[in-house]
Amino acid sequence: MQRRGVGSVLLTRLIAEARRMNKHAIVGGIASDNVASIALHQRFGFVETGRMPQVGFKFGRWLDLVLMQKLLT
Repeated sequence: MQRRGVGSVLLTRLIAEARRMNKHAIVGGIASDNVASIALHQRFGFVETGRMPQVGFKFGRWLDLVLMQKLLT
């Protein structure tokens, strides 16, 4: 489903629902090699707040986790 706008639709709905529920922030954790997802979150106003090196292992290699946050209020 890449490059079809599904992620944008989902993120738009998630942000709207979080605002409706009066949440203060949304936090996401994204594998550092997932450049498209990081860029998508940045387009929606998420900022990188931290990195956790080598916390995941997939396809025979260690992955870093990028923490991203969007303040809603």
